[in-house]
Amino acid sequence: MHSTLTELLENLKSGLLWVHRDATVRYANSDACLRTGLAPGHKLFDPDMVAAVSAAVTQQTARKLVSVGVASAPGLPAPELQCRVIPGLSREDAFVLIAPDASDDAGSAFDNLMQVIRTDLRDPMAETRNAIALAREHGGGPEVDALVDGVHELVRVLDKLVDLAQLWGSGALFANDRIELWSLLQTVWAEVEPVAMSRQIKVRFRAQTDAASLATLYGSEHWLRRVFLECLESALRSSPAGAVLDIEHRQMGPRAVIVFRDCGMFAPRYADAVDLPRSQVAGQRAPAKRDARDQIGFKLCQHIVSLHGGQLREEDDDGMRNFVIDLPTGAPFRNDNSQLDIVQAQQYARDLAALMARARKRSADSAPR
Repeated sequence: MHSTLTELLENLKSGLLWVHRDATVRYANSDACLRTGLAPGHKLFDPDMVAAVSAAVTQQTARKLVSVGVASAPGLPAPELQCRVIPGLSREDAFVLIAPDASDDAGSAFDNLMQVIRTDLRDPMAETRNAIALAREHGGGPEVDALVDGVHELVRVLDKLVDLAQLWGSGALFANDRIELWSLLQTVWAEVEPVAMSRQIKVRFRAQTDAASLATLYGSEHWLRRVFLECLESALRSSPAGAVLDIEHRQMGPRAVIVFRDCGMFAPRYADAVDLPRSQVAGQRAPAKRDARDQIGFKLCQHIVSLHGGQLREEDDDGMRNFVIDLPTGAPFRNDNSQLDIVQAQQYARDLAALMARARKRSADSAPR
């Protein structure tokens, strides 16, 4: 395929599949590869799409259909793809156009926001922290102290946002620290224990297997420590005085699972009566929502865990609200599409070999006899 045409197809806003009448993919741009899991040489697996391609080839008419794509991350539902199948350049093929994801524009806007936060908020935050330290050092009476405390809480929330922005564009954490997850969790607990003692909150750590035999994992110790710190601080804020936090470690094959059992982590609060002006069914509670600090902290933890190849999820266990951190152990996690890359490389090698064969044939034909 001509390089200019390839570049045009790669930069289409929508995904594009060029399909032979026998349902074999002849070409797929990068967007289509990611969203369908198909690559050149693959067969269409959706029978509705196969039928639409057949109709486009035989009847030379366009068809619309809704197909099923590939989930963007483990545990997420497969997205619906809005597709339009049109006749191809000959009576042997057809094109499948996949409409852009409706969330793409919002996602781009969010990425831009993260970039602004990362570049424009970092230095002012450092200056604000220095100003808070000076204000605490010199003092100024109860009113000033209360104001400083309020500003300090705001700065902590914004710090979480800056950290989230720092990680947002990363495809990997670029760290291969060897991490003993269970001991790291207890080390972080030692940091927050003074706060727990002031509220008479205790913790119960339970490992289903001997601590010495628990598997290690690889990644960023700094950022996983941050996950545990956010989780424990949130649990301490949400738990009543005198509570006991129940934290369990399970080794499930090649995965390490940390369970915070009914600890109140990132607990949503119910809206006050003043927040209920719209049509509200009598006796119905307002939808629960987290405050900004917990919302940002939860997103930060989710993103860090996903960059390690794991999941942070909420589970309901007979009325108990558990939070689960599920992480792969063993070799460092790499977020790539290696299998797709192999197929594309094989197709590229076949195409290159065909081009070289044609070039040799032309050279032989044009050589003087």
